[in-house]
Amino acid sequence: MDTSNTLKIHLDRVTASQVTGKHIATGLTISGQIMMIEEIYDAKRHRDVLHVHRLHDQWRTTTIVAQAETDFSYVDSFSDGRILLVASRCDDDVDGLWLPNAFIYDTSGHLLDSYCLDDGIQNVHVDEKDQIWVSYFDEGVFADAATNSVGSFGLVVFDAHGQVVFKNKEYPIDDCYALNVCASDDAWFFYHPDYRIVHLENGAGTSYSVPARHFSDFIVQGDHLITTDNEQTYLLKREGQHYEEQARIQFESEKGTPLQGTIKMRQDRIVLSTETRLYAGTFQDFLPE
Repeated sequence: MDTSNTLKIHLDRVTASQVTGKHIATGLTISGQIMMIEEIYDAKRHRDVLHVHRLHDQWRTTTIVAQAETDFSYVDSFSDGRILLVASRCDDDVDGLWLPNAFIYDTSGHLLDSYCLDDGIQNVHVDEKDQIWVSYFDEGVFADAATNSVGSFGLVVFDAHGQVVFKNKEYPIDDCYALNVCASDDAWFFYHPDYRIVHLENGAGTSYSVPARHFSDFIVQGDHLITTDNEQTYLLKREGQHYEEQARIQFESEKGTPLQGTIKMRQDRIVLSTETRLYAGTFQDFLPE
């Protein structure tokens, strides 16, 4: 790839996305909403609490969750508005069983349920059937066998009650670095060591090779693919069963200022989180003609 070929892509500032506390995580729901967690000190409680924001169009609603002790990494929502917060890591108790790292709250912030989705979680997406898709990095895949870890499959789907409904048994996953669940019958994932991206569609899988470069998020549109590791973002194009890098991407604000931050991608959407606010766009906004 000619690294001098750089596409400058404009992202729009998300209305009502101002971050006043400590940014914890950002997520994209299956319905198109942006979820964001920030940690804020509550003077009445004399402790830090979590503010879980749901952003859509011009408005923002906030749910206050008192539990700030868990180091949450992921946020998503079920179809009825319940909030799912998940920690990437979890501890085991004296019996060798994993403790909960997935917590479900109602829109008032009351804890409804908790369970374990296993250790070493890389990505979490909830689909339109309220199924929870979970991918795992190497420490989850190669966890102690005494824990009966399902993370060893690399990619697992749970129902809303934390029961397993699907385990990957076809692909030799050591690390499932990236996941993009567009629907329950339309999901993509990228895994190592094969450096392949897989499309699961109606129960059948098709795999494509990509350059030997790690990435944590991606979106697919037609023959094009955008990948990012939060440091470098690339545009790729499919040639047969392989994706070739076409250009490096630089995101910019509405003022033309370069943007750097944590990037989340799902379906055809991109959200970039800075320390103070969010910026968003879709693949269609800049798909090459």
